[in-house]
Amino acid sequence: MAIRLRMEKGWHTYWRNPGDAGSPTRIEWKLPEGFQAGPVQWPVPEVISVPPLTSYGYEGEAWLLVSITPPSTLAVGQTVALSANVSWVECAQSCIPGSANLQLILPATAAPVKVDSSLRAAFAQARSALPQPPPKTVQTSAWVERGKLHLELKSSEKKAAVLEEPRFLPAQEGLIVDSAAQTFRLRQFGIVLEIPQPPKATPLPKKLEGLLLARSTEWKGTRKIAWALEVEKVPVPVSLRSLPASKELWLVLGFAFLGGLILNLMPCVFPVLSLKVLHLVERGRGEGGGSFQHGLAFLVGVVSSFLALAATLLVLRARGAELGWGFQLQSAPFVAFLVVLFFLVSLSLFGVFEFGASLGGMGDIADRVQGLWGSFGSGVLATVVASPCTAPFMGMALGFALAQPMWVALLVFGALGLGVAAPVFLLCTFPVLLRLLPRPGRWMEDFKQVLGFPMMAAVVWLLWVYGKLRGIDGIGSLLLALVAVGFGAWLFGRYANPSRMLPVRLVAGLIGVLVVGATVGYLLRDATARKAEVPWIPYSAARLSELRAEGVPVFLDFTASWCLTCKVNERVALDNREVRKRLSDRGVVWMVADWTNRDPAITQALTELGRSGVPTYVLYGPDPQAQPKLLPELLTPRLLLDEFDKLPNPTSARAPALSSSPQPGP
Repeated sequence: MAIRLRMEKGWHTYWRNPGDAGSPTRIEWKLPEGFQAGPVQWPVPEVISVPPLTSYGYEGEAWLLVSITPPSTLAVGQTVALSANVSWVECAQSCIPGSANLQLILPATAAPVKVDSSLRAAFAQARSALPQPPPKTVQTSAWVERGKLHLELKSSEKKAAVLEEPRFLPAQEGLIVDSAAQTFRLRQFGIVLEIPQPPKATPLPKKLEGLLLARSTEWKGTRKIAWALEVEKVPVPVSLRSLPASKELWLVLGFAFLGGLILNLMPCVFPVLSLKVLHLVERGRGEGGGSFQHGLAFLVGVVSSFLALAATLLVLRARGAELGWGFQLQSAPFVAFLVVLFFLVSLSLFGVFEFGASLGGMGDIADRVQGLWGSFGSGVLATVVASPCTAPFMGMALGFALAQPMWVALLVFGALGLGVAAPVFLLCTFPVLLRLLPRPGRWMEDFKQVLGFPMMAAVVWLLWVYGKLRGIDGIGSLLLALVAVGFGAWLFGRYANPSRMLPVRLVAGLIGVLVVGATVGYLLRDATARKAEVPWIPYSAARLSELRAEGVPVFLDFTASWCLTCKVNERVALDNREVRKRLSDRGVVWMVADWTNRDPAITQALTELGRSGVPTYVLYGPDPQAQPKLLPELLTPRLLLDEFDKLPNPTSARAPALSSSPQPGP
């Protein structure tokens, strides 16, 4: 038998595991006595990505095959009625649940019945759309380690096909983060696929079922494969904790060292290290043999900082955090701090103020106070600047390191730090190399100012990163803060220089430092601010009528857990801090009509509004006699803010009495 689903263009239904949103098609059979229906044979689904969510389903047409087994006592001449109640969810920008009662009446005959050729071809095509079992030479196993599902595929053939872009779709919901990237590591005669799991992941079953989608490269060419897997759960393999092959390890260490060398040329690193080279070597010249000691102290500072940063990353990953190299850039406060720091570095290089030589000058001050400890601190500062960047050859080395035992990973990160520190260390160790540099002169001041431009480019890049974390409003606040920081730096450079009288210098320096410090404090507080929480209440026609009679504005949100567009709107618009704050400020009650499970009351409410699916958003104003306003299916923060701003300011007399224990957002 086949249940044929035909979708209009732009619409889709869902696979047995719908992913982040959706609901699979369900079949309830009503069969004569003795008949048995087998499980649904699901065709290979498509990966439907609507950032930040990912689902699995079908577009166009899908045939769900089911084997029906009649009883052995079935007599020729009988007429059999096969019935099924089919329910599904179809989605585009909105989602609509559907259902149908189907029946097929067939006679029991002694000879095969002639079947239309087109129908026979359609069944053949439906069977070809089913996933195939993997080759018998492929062995599979699965385990959970450090918050990730690991899927290993090994081949007993020495000339096995190479799988490209593999992706695993588990048949069971809640096992993986569907929208997360799935990374894989090449092993001898196979691969290990690593898939992030949600914080409260479904326990891994003894038999893991799912699909492996990939492209297979063979001597005949490239083809798409879809394997139906039944994977045995195994303990965490000890082999993953063993020493990698010596040749492989040395190659990775070489790549890490080379990546560290190239890192010195990155725009965010080159200006600082260029100034540091001149500073350290000049100090070494003045102290004779002390040049080597300063170079060694700088190297120790860089390498130890890289190891400390790597150890922090590995410990956090071991506790289940999904972090990678440059993880500090996922923190809005840290990015804001770097923006201000790099901006001050740029202003110093341009000559707006002189405080040593920015980061190089910080190290200079430390040198004057603590000698070799200052060179060590300069290495630490160089790591702070270098760590957010990534250079060629680093990607493979870091990917290898993060999949190895901690001590192997630390070796790789140590080699990366050695590459970063090597140029400064060599110049300090062999001062004769300084002859390759031009003699000191005016060019040094020009060169220092030129270095300000790549540093300012780093500021622009960090602003873009901050915008990804905090949105356009966050960028606006940060740019305004940079104006204040620039004013403080200008004030410091203009009136706190040695040419001014001591009282003027002290006052100007104090005001400049206070302006910069207050601005940084405001930025860090703004970057760490949590979104305002707004209590919501479940939909009730009676409660809605009461609120409207009281003149309370209501935002009615028709949603469902299987509605992909609903989830995107929640992430993009409804979870926005400004939107929730405006809801609270305007005294709007947020009422949620959850249609995940069919509710006749919600269905009736949708019908009265002229809608048949979700999402549907309705805004009721304070006037009980006014018609409600239907909002678009795709929401943006600006759209909601504009609609809420059209409402009059609330009065305390009509503030609604909500529950004393507000519920979290849906």
